[in-house]
Amino acid sequence: MKVGVIMKVAVITDSGSNIYQEEISMPGLYVLPLTISSDDKTYLEGVELTIDETYQMMSEGNLLKTSQPPLGLIEELFLKLKDEYDLLFAVPITSGLSGCINALQSTALRLDVNFDFIDCYSTASNQLYLAMTARHLFDQGMLVEDVKPLLEKTALESVTFVLPTDMKHLVRGGRLTKRAAALAGFFKIIPVLIVNKESGGKNDVYDKVRTLKKAEERVIEYFKQHGVGAGYRICVAHVKDPIEGNKFYDMMKESFPTAEIYLTNLISAVGVHTGLGCVACQYIKKID
Repeated sequence: MKVGVIMKVAVITDSGSNIYQEEISMPGLYVLPLTISSDDKTYLEGVELTIDETYQMMSEGNLLKTSQPPLGLIEELFLKLKDEYDLLFAVPITSGLSGCINALQSTALRLDVNFDFIDCYSTASNQLYLAMTARHLFDQGMLVEDVKPLLEKTALESVTFVLPTDMKHLVRGGRLTKRAAALAGFFKIIPVLIVNKESGGKNDVYDKVRTLKKAEERVIEYFKQHGVGAGYRICVAHVKDPIEGNKFYDMMKESFPTAEIYLTNLISAVGVHTGLGCVACQYIKKID
């Protein structure tokens, strides 16, 4: 990296950012699709399979899996951008949820591409915000050595909560034992999962409560404890449950009236693993 020199920078993200559903298009911002696989076929997320189609397959009983972008597509994009840009800067889905970062690094090394990245310790709306912000900052002429730490600091001040309700799906996916699922069902326990720097970007158990409403209240309590309000961006998401998604959204609007809040579908990269009926929420502090 050429320190102190303004370079022409390409920003790269992946479909975990929900960029296809949000229909975001910016010059100099490039996207790599993650993959979604059923028993007999693999699809490019957002290109060959929409979120609605993914969740329809799940509702029909298909057990789906997700993976990093195909190595051939990464190589194709890097070769395309190598001669046009001085640096390829990536904001991919966190390493705790995908091997995407490792795939990008190894491809850049093999092709001798000038490459840098940040781990956003998240995905979805927070990932997309950081990628778009990176593009804006580079367009303003900011140097890489100034942009990267600013993005990293913002990523550290963000969080994601995931509230799965389908214990049987977690068992099928190998993320919960049958005994644990039976106990959770008997006691009506909802796991409150957290994704942030402390969890290594992985889904970690923050709390276990009775009922989804109590789980949502725990998330709101956490947000209040961390000073969420004006200057923050909150995203509420759901997996094929718009009624519950809207309820959670209304709770957030009432609790944080000065924050920017919106409702969307939870990205496939998470929803495929947590199951139908899951709701999620994340915040990030906006960069001025």
